[in-house]
Amino acid sequence: MHFTLTELFIATFSLFFLSYLSLRFRLINMSGALTAFIIGFIVFIFGGWRWFLLLLSFHLSAGIVTKYKYSFKSSLGAAEAKGGARAWKNVLSNGFVASLFALCEGIRGGDIFFAGFLGAISTACSDTFATEIGLLYPGKPRLITNLKVKVEPGVSGGVSPYGEIAVILASLSIGVLAIFLGDVSSYIWWKVLLISLASGFLGSTFDSLMGATVQAQYWCENCKVFCESSKHKCGCEAKLVRGLSIINNHAVNFISTVIGALIGLIIALII
Repeated sequence: MHFTLTELFIATFSLFFLSYLSLRFRLINMSGALTAFIIGFIVFIFGGWRWFLLLLSFHLSAGIVTKYKYSFKSSLGAAEAKGGARAWKNVLSNGFVASLFALCEGIRGGDIFFAGFLGAISTACSDTFATEIGLLYPGKPRLITNLKVKVEPGVSGGVSPYGEIAVILASLSIGVLAIFLGDVSSYIWWKVLLISLASGFLGSTFDSLMGATVQAQYWCENCKVFCESSKHKCGCEAKLVRGLSIINNHAVNFISTVIGALIGLIIALII
C-alpha cells in the first residue's frame, strides 16, 4: 500500500490535535496519548479515515462515559483511577487488536479484515459502557457465573441490567455508525449490524466470564474491599483471593477484543 505525503500529513496533524484535546480534557494521560497516537496512525493510514472515525468514536464515547458521574463512581471505590485518564496499558489492551486488523487490511486487502476490526471495536466499546454505566445501577450486580450471588459494584464478573442494556446500545451504535460511514461497500447493512451486535455482546460477556473466573481478584484487609491490583489505592498490599496473578484487567480486555474480532470474522465468513 502506498501513501501520499498529503495523507501522512493529514493523519499526523489530526492525531496531534486529537491527542492534545484528549490530554486537555484528561481522557488519557501522556503514556496513553502516545499509545493512542500510534494506534490511531496505523488505523488511519492502513484502514482509512472511515475506520479511524470508528476508532475515534469509541475513544471519545469511552472518555465521556467514564467521566459521567465520576464522583459517584469514586464514592463506590470503583471509578477509573486518576480522574478517569486512561494510561497506555488500557489504550493498548483495547485498541491493539483493532489496529492489527487495520494493518492487515492495508497490506493484504480483501475487506475480510474489516469484520475483525469492527468486532474488536464493538467489544471494547461494549465492555467499557457495561462497566461505566453498570456502576450506576441502584442495586447490587450479580455474579455472571452464579446469578444468585450478589457482588459489590465494580467487582470483576458482576453484571447488571444497566450494564447489559449499555452493551446492546454501545454495540448497536458502533454498527449504525459503520453503516452510515459506508466503511466497506461489499458488506450489506444488516451483516454489519449483526457483526457489531454479536461481537459486542459475546465479547463483553466473555470479558465478564473471565473476570469472574481467571482474572486476579485481591482483597485489601485495610479497607475491607476487593480490588484488581496487588496494591490497593490506599497504598496497602492486597492478598490474591481468586484467579491468576498474571491475568489482570488489561489482559482480560485484550483477550476479549480478540474473541470479539474472531466472532466478527466467523460471521463474515459463514453468512
